[in-house]
Amino acid sequence: MAVPDISAPTKNQPRFTPSPECRSPAPAPPLTDSQTATLDALRTHIHDSVAKTDAHRRWADDPCLVRYLKSKKWNLQDSKQALQDTILWRDQYKPDTPDKDSIWIETTPGKLYVSGFDKESRPLLYMRPRLENTAASIAQIRHVVFHLEVAIAIMPEGVQSLCIVIDFAGASMTKNPGVAISREIIHILSNHYPERLGKGYIIHAPWFFFPFYKLISPFIDPVTKDKINFVDMKKQKPRSIASTPSSASVSEVDLSSSAVATSGSKKAPLLPTAGSGSDNVNLLDVIPDDMLDQAFGGLSDYIYDQEIYWNEAEKVLAKSRYVLEHGSSPGAVAA
Repeated sequence: MAVPDISAPTKNQPRFTPSPECRSPAPAPPLTDSQTATLDALRTHIHDSVAKTDAHRRWADDPCLVRYLKSKKWNLQDSKQALQDTILWRDQYKPDTPDKDSIWIETTPGKLYVSGFDKESRPLLYMRPRLENTAASIAQIRHVVFHLEVAIAIMPEGVQSLCIVIDFAGASMTKNPGVAISREIIHILSNHYPERLGKGYIIHAPWFFFPFYKLISPFIDPVTKDKINFVDMKKQKPRSIASTPSSASVSEVDLSSSAVATSGSKKAPLLPTAGSGSDNVNLLDVIPDDMLDQAFGGLSDYIYDQEIYWNEAEKVLAKSRYVLEHGSSPGAVAA
């Protein structure tokens, strides 16, 4: 678990270190004998027959292998192929080495950025579609991958997933990503970043989001859908009275439910109320107030600055690459 940085960051400094309120992740449940045997077989195959470098083997550590096995329902052959495909993709795509020239314009407005952690120590990836500044392109996909890699690079030890907060306030149909781009992003997420989504919150969802979601829903794994929830900010409670999850009233709804509006309707689906059978959560129950953006009831006053964010992101990515290449952090080597 990373040691919390108690120094006060500047408003333009992204929060890449958990706060004291962030918990150490709970230990993963023990594997069954059958799962252990499958993991051993997958490790032997990938490390001996697929990985060409020590960096490949360090990347394909046991937590990584388990994530792929879970995503493939512990099917050994499917997991072998998926990992082989990802290793090849990472060699060619180089997702942890962003090309500044190709995505710099994408980073201009701060439509995506990583800053802060939820109480499970999962990095927060904020998305604000209203700030979309480019047309659909491969650069948009690379931009998403860039932030995913940043989130992974700052994950404390034992943390395997991130939390995504999508704020549709002020968004319009013209700013909505196209179906083709969305499908490609979903493809990359499901194939090369399996089991990386810990929780997703959709805030201020507009009416046009729901027919759009119906179009891309068939391409989203059911397990992933269960992790995505709508948040009704009108029912957000301040932290002073949001002491326990049971007292919360921000509704969550499974996006695969029949409540999703049809493309001919301009009314968003009604969010279920407490006691309707859905889970309920208050954002301040799951995200520390100093990590949660002020727009959502938190205390974080972080203001995105393109140059500062890029420089800080480059640092954590460079450190992550160094660890993969050398097996230890630069500081450990120097010591």
